[in-house]
Amino acid sequence: MKTSKWLLILSLFVSAYAQAARTDIWPSIPFLRGADLCKFHNAYSQTRNESISGMVRNAEDLMYAGALGSEALDMLLSFDALYDKNQRLATSGNGLAVTLESTLKAYVDQYHRNLRPIEKKLSFRHTNSLVSIIDALKKGQRIGNMNDELLSELDYIAYGTYTLAPNCRGNIQVTLHLIGRGGDTQSYTATGKPSTVMSQIASQLYTDFQRTQFPSKLRIGSRTITLVGALNGSVGEVNNLRMADLACETLGARLPNATELDLIGAYGDWSGGVGLGNAVWALPNGKVFHPGLRNPSPVRNPNEVNARSFKYYCVR
Repeated sequence: MKTSKWLLILSLFVSAYAQAARTDIWPSIPFLRGADLCKFHNAYSQTRNESISGMVRNAEDLMYAGALGSEALDMLLSFDALYDKNQRLATSGNGLAVTLESTLKAYVDQYHRNLRPIEKKLSFRHTNSLVSIIDALKKGQRIGNMNDELLSELDYIAYGTYTLAPNCRGNIQVTLHLIGRGGDTQSYTATGKPSTVMSQIASQLYTDFQRTQFPSKLRIGSRTITLVGALNGSVGEVNNLRMADLACETLGARLPNATELDLIGAYGDWSGGVGLGNAVWALPNGKVFHPGLRNPSPVRNPNEVNARSFKYYCVR
């Protein structure tokens, strides 16, 4: 009897799946260098008088240390030229662009490995032949050429821009643009060190494309359930349980029962479900579901839990 019970539970989990299309992005992502916001900030954050006063103070410090007037001027000009030279060296060539592209893809893959979703909904996919990819690598060229036929197999192409950030502390400001087959665009921006800045954009991408979006479907056993969400198009929150019922009625849906809520929560936000977390969730008939109070049951009356607000979403 116990064996058949566990087989039934296993079959529910194995047969459940998230119905969501995968988003494919061309993995060759060119990054263009934009205006130097660091220099722009330095040039325009001070008035002319403030800038001159700063240079005079620097010259006075050098002369106080023993430099002659002409020597102090030459040293200031040399320091200024050296600063510009170091900036040019740091951003010259295509090295930084290649780093931004490769780290973005690496961070997305790291999310896949750490979160282990049932289905990867976000992918960087080559549509070129493996031979052409290897040939490009041997020649030190960007991988693959794009044409209309190859583009039709992808959902997005991407390009980005980067610039030295206004704080002049070694940070860069990066913007990534996705262009869909229909010409629609999505953009993401972040500021940070070159080695880590793309982790912020990867996080935004992963949330937008991998996290459960409403409406979506889950097949549980022989039944398909549609996750409708709340009135806000996501997970909602109410102070009165009756408002959750009314919201679902407005959407032509209902609140999930305890079994559905628990099973959908087991899949989590990244595999087509909705993670329960530490929140208290609204159930039908004025009950609530508290994932931290499972003995004897997580289904409780509202006065049995210490909560003033309740999460909810609707199903159909």
